[in-house]
Amino acid sequence: MKKIALVTYIFALLINTTFAADDKEAATQDNTTEPNSEGSALETQEEVRVMPNPLKEQQQDLAAALTNSLTEVIKLSALEEDFDIYYLSADEKEPIGSILFFPDERTHSDWPINLNPLRIGLTRHKWQTAVITLPSTKLIPIPDRAEYSAKTEGTEDATAEASSAEQAASTKEDKTEETTIDSISDTAEDINNMADLSLARAKVTAQMLKEKSEILVIAGIGQGATWATAFALSLSEADLENSRLLLINPQQSADISAGKLREMISQLKVNTFDIYSAQKKFNKHINAALARKRAANQSEVEEYLQVKAPHRAWSSQGNEWLFRKVLGLLKVNIEQKIEADKEQQKKPKTKEKMNQKPGSTT
Repeated sequence: MKKIALVTYIFALLINTTFAADDKEAATQDNTTEPNSEGSALETQEEVRVMPNPLKEQQQDLAAALTNSLTEVIKLSALEEDFDIYYLSADEKEPIGSILFFPDERTHSDWPINLNPLRIGLTRHKWQTAVITLPSTKLIPIPDRAEYSAKTEGTEDATAEASSAEQAASTKEDKTEETTIDSISDTAEDINNMADLSLARAKVTAQMLKEKSEILVIAGIGQGATWATAFALSLSEADLENSRLLLINPQQSADISAGKLREMISQLKVNTFDIYSAQKKFNKHINAALARKRAANQSEVEEYLQVKAPHRAWSSQGNEWLFRKVLGLLKVNIEQKIEADKEQQKKPKTKEKMNQKPGSTT
């Protein structure tokens, strides 16, 4: 009986061990399969992920908000990329001219301070206006911070360790600089495209505006003055006579591809109006307005007129002041000159007298 019981116990133990091994193997296969399926799903999600573009979303929201207004949101194309302009026709059938606005990079193309009152209000005085949408601003990449390792005083081993640590930190710093240079080089094509894209958009928009009037005022607000000046430099000799440059609180663009505003002003050939704020007394830095005036004196521009604005001009309380000042500049320097030229053309030309007596001066 004892032998039979022992055999039965061994037989049952073998069966349980076999079943346990099978269950463990099946569980292992299931665990191996599940992560693979999850991993493939994650990889699929990463492939279809779209990076957010705040500027593009903002421009889409603005276009939707202006859809039911008098402003026309017109889609144009430059360098195989579509962009919007906010166009508003003049109240008169034949406008005096066109005003092409370059908005400040830190705001948007229908900013309620300065830009919106100007682009709408000037259309009631025989001017058609258009505001271009600028591409995203690209900034200089900030290099990674290098690790710092201080020297330790003590045994020769400690000194050796500190020396090796310094060498490692120096090597890492060199690699960081190389990486920064490489990253700038890698994006050099994109950087050039940024500068070219702004210029191309302005050319396409200006060409559309000239279909109704040859007079073109290029207006840049804030950092947009940098791009407006760059476009003014690209004008042909034939376009200079009918073009003017208007800088409103001009500032240097933060974009990595933007030219230096002061240097570009020294190369201008088009008559320019510069509305600026007075330098604050506690500011010990160089007077930016004076620096632009000195640069204009070195250029070939015939007229560089600066208008001093109160500090409130760059707030909502100064919208009315700025509008009246811009309108006054346009009337005195453009409209009145156009009217004078028309009157001059209407006057009959005097014919020279023939068969004059010898010694006669008439």
